[in-house]
Amino acid sequence: LEIENNPIVIYPNPVKDILNIYGNIELVKIYDGFGKLIISSRNNSINTENLPNGIYLIKITTNNIVITKKITIAK
Repeated sequence: LEIENNPIVIYPNPVKDILNIYGNIELVKIYDGFGKLIISSRNNSINTENLPNGIYLIKITTNNIVITKKITIAK
């Protein structure tokens, strides 16, 4: 996904334990299937090993835009 020359790459997906985000990020928020905020981070690597398997929404803020993606956690 590329917006205004801002490539944001999320890998691996599905995630086992560490979610990596490549690109210039300001804030990352991960929500569960009910829309509840689970993780808020400014890091490019996020530890998801304590989260149950399932589908999550990830919102990445970069240069005043919010990119929303789905990730799957499968251990």
